[in-house]
Amino acid sequence: MTGPGSGPQRVNDQSNGPGPQAPPPDYRNLGTGQAKADFAAASANGGWEFDPEAMDKVIKSLEDCIKNDFRRAQNEAVWLDQIKPPGDEVGSQGYVVAANKSGAEYKSFLQGAEQYTRAYVETLIQIRTAYQEQDQAAIDALRQIGKVD
Repeated sequence: MTGPGSGPQRVNDQSNGPGPQAPPPDYRNLGTGQAKADFAAASANGGWEFDPEAMDKVIKSLEDCIKNDFRRAQNEAVWLDQIKPPGDEVGSQGYVVAANKSGAEYKSFLQGAEQYTRAYVETLIQIRTAYQEQDQAAIDALRQIGKVD
């Protein structure tokens, strides 16, 4: 008798499996890089002026998103990888494996999205601070994203 993970299906799963896993993206670096790129693009032309009130609104909005939206989504996702099978047969067992894997992937996505957003906000705060302190060296460094020295 064959069951899950044995016989011809096992060979097929091994042949068509996910293969080697790539390392997860560095969401903090991605968020920082995107904020710098957005800033560089916005301030590239001579007509752009720093607006501290607008910057504060964007920062506040993103901080509220982290505090409220991400937190609520993470609280709701707590159980998504702890599903128990409704029965003790192959179909229920297979469903639970897939459902729990999906829940774990969603939780991982939420964690990465929060890291990205936190890094984005931290970079916006650096930009705001540099402008408020009129630190031209810091402003120029923040604009250098993607440029070759």
